[in-house]
Amino acid sequence: MRLVFSGGSHADRRRFLVVAPTGAVVLFLLAAVVPGSPGYLRWETWVGVLIATVNILIGWVAKPRWAWVPLFAVASLAISLGLGLAASTSGRQTAMYLVWFPPMCAYVALFTIPGAILVIAMIIGALAAGVAVGGDLNETAGPAVSAAICTIAAGSIVKGLFRAGLLQSYMDPLTRLANRAGTLERGERAVAEIQAAGREAILVLVDINRFHEINDALGHVGGDRLLQIIARALATLEPRPAFVGRAGGDEFALVFQGMPAPATVAAASRRPDAALAAPTPAETKWRWALGQQVLRQIQGPFQVCGVDVEVDASVGIAVAPRDSATMGGLLTCADSALLRAKRVGESLGLWDPGITGVRPEEIALYAQLRNAIIRSELLLFYQPLQSARSGEIVGAEALLRWHHPTRGLLAPGVFLPVAERSPLIADLTRWVLDEALRQCAAWAREGLYLPVSVNLSARMLVLDDLPQVVAGSLAAHGLASDVLTLEITESALVTQPARAATMLNELRTQGVALSLDDFGTGYSSMEILKALPFDEVKIDRGFVTDARGSLPDAAIVRSVLDLGHRLGLRVVGEGIEDERTLAMMIDLGCDLLQGEAISVPLPAAKMSELLRSRAAAVRPSAPQATIPASDRSRQRPPSASA
Repeated sequence: MRLVFSGGSHADRRRFLVVAPTGAVVLFLLAAVVPGSPGYLRWETWVGVLIATVNILIGWVAKPRWAWVPLFAVASLAISLGLGLAASTSGRQTAMYLVWFPPMCAYVALFTIPGAILVIAMIIGALAAGVAVGGDLNETAGPAVSAAICTIAAGSIVKGLFRAGLLQSYMDPLTRLANRAGTLERGERAVAEIQAAGREAILVLVDINRFHEINDALGHVGGDRLLQIIARALATLEPRPAFVGRAGGDEFALVFQGMPAPATVAAASRRPDAALAAPTPAETKWRWALGQQVLRQIQGPFQVCGVDVEVDASVGIAVAPRDSATMGGLLTCADSALLRAKRVGESLGLWDPGITGVRPEEIALYAQLRNAIIRSELLLFYQPLQSARSGEIVGAEALLRWHHPTRGLLAPGVFLPVAERSPLIADLTRWVLDEALRQCAAWAREGLYLPVSVNLSARMLVLDDLPQVVAGSLAAHGLASDVLTLEITESALVTQPARAATMLNELRTQGVALSLDDFGTGYSSMEILKALPFDEVKIDRGFVTDARGSLPDAAIVRSVLDLGHRLGLRVVGEGIEDERTLAMMIDLGCDLLQGEAISVPLPAAKMSELLRSRAAAVRPSAPQATIPASDRSRQRPPSASA
């Protein structure tokens, strides 16, 4: 027999299981001790007090999985009332017991409809048995029939009212699926039933990508209509899900029955310190195929407000009992898998213990990072860019470091991922831009001309005031725009390409040089080169590092160099870690070189010493054939205020 309450609403269920028998204790006790009462000092009344008290204690200590508790409460109380009826010696005593049968139907609220019918039948059975055994049927038949009718009516009304309230509380009115609370409740039952059958429960969390764009284009009516269509499509998927719910916004949760659960996994999942074996290739393949099936069946096109809409979705997958045995735990795991998949540009993510969400230490680090700018804990290191033609240092890339008060000097990989998930990355980028240009002006006043490169985050590319920020910082330090190169990765351009293109065109109009960083790692690098006004490309360090020992990587490097030069672009090779790679990149015709073979990143003071020692005060010279005219921007002395 299944219960309506479980999991998150266990507290409400426990209150009910304590309050209901408490009322019974009070009523039986009054009947037992009040002189003149039909149950005054009768043994069956004291039995009722004892049974109700036992139910209070059981209800108080009951666990969520103890499905027998409500059934025991109903059966024991019905039996005690039946005993009272059987021992009645007068119509007055019989009437006292009959009147308490209908209120017992309050317990039907705890059961599903089949269970509620069984409970009502049990109560009427106890009533009929008690009347049949004791008393005069001619005298008690009429009241007994009335009590039975009232019991049925009361049970039906209670169940109907409770079901209406439950549906309102646990159902999403738009899609008619379970809402977030209902997903936790009903999804928990589905997961438990699948595991009880010895199978794995597969949670697939579906997120509709760029749903806000559909809302913007078709209005909220169109967005709501699409959600309704997707909800219907999800409910009819093949294989058929055991549960479908709306987890919130444009996210849906589906529970499928999976492969037989290995006994070792089921046993290990019950011990927090146990190490689980990695999923087998067959298990991983099956889950991956399930996710792909879900994506294929909801991609559309769907007719929404007269428009054919293709759905682009992502899914995160978690498995019970391997990843978690509860619906809440599975949702957390699937959400982390989904976020990682979207972060790396994939449509499907499988949870594994290596995935972590936001950890407590990251929250603390974020708070400290907010204060780092104010406390002047941030500093820039500069890695030189060397001209392959002349061997001179003709620029430097500004690289952020954090001098943490307790952890020492932190590399950007430690704290930038935290910042990039928040608006704080925009504040950090502004600081880096201003500090790099301040240092550039300081070098210019010393007679050292050195253009600087600054990395731009994706968040900066969609800020309307980005061109004004750059122009204002250049003006504040008395610098011409050609001393600055802004480096942008392809991944930063794919989020909102049209808006990013507008920003980059405006910056290029101002005279700021633009560099496409990590070229060759994405899928649309060629399209980006054709559409946007870049001055240089930086070959991804992975290709450069492997080029010396890999013919395919060497061919890629050579192809990028040839393509860049034909398009009139400078080509920068980064990640040059040894002299052999340095010589190879020069032989291949690379324009600018960057890496530890030339110099590790240096603080500003050390960079000044390096410039002086290498006589790097660059003077204008005619560009070679392999170096496009755009390289002149790295060789002109800047205008700087004295």
